[in-house]
Parts: sequence; structure tokens; C-alpha cells
Amino acid sequence: MLKETISIDAKYIQELLSSDRGLAIEELVEITEYRNDYICLVLGWLSKEDIISYWETDDGLVIKLNDRM
Repeated sequence: MLKETISIDAKYIQELLSSDRGLAIEELVEITEYRNDYICLVLGWLSKEDIISYWETDDGLVIKLNDRM
């Protein structure tokens, strides 16, 4: 089931986001080799769970873990 797969991959992406600098969606696509739209599904899951936040920078959108993590 896709929901279970997204949950597993959300944990993987959460681990990738453990650095302080955050990552852009394009970087996540490159690292994971997942499709862009699937990365967006996983990020939506992490957003709903209040695990990540987004920042707009000169280089584009950056995703970081929330401080409570």
C-alpha cells in the first residue's frame, strides 16, 4: 500500500534532513533518486506531522527539520 511506503520513505528523508543546513527538493531527488512528485508526497506527509518547515531562499525552497526534532 502506498501509504505504508510513504511512511517508510518519510523516515528516510527525515534522516537526510538531519543536517542543520536543510536540503532543496532537487537535492532530495538527486540523493534518493525518487521522482519529484513522490518527494512532494513524502514532504506533505512530514509537513502534516509537523516534522519539517520550508524556507524560501535566493536559491529556492529549502526544507529543514523543525527544532523539536
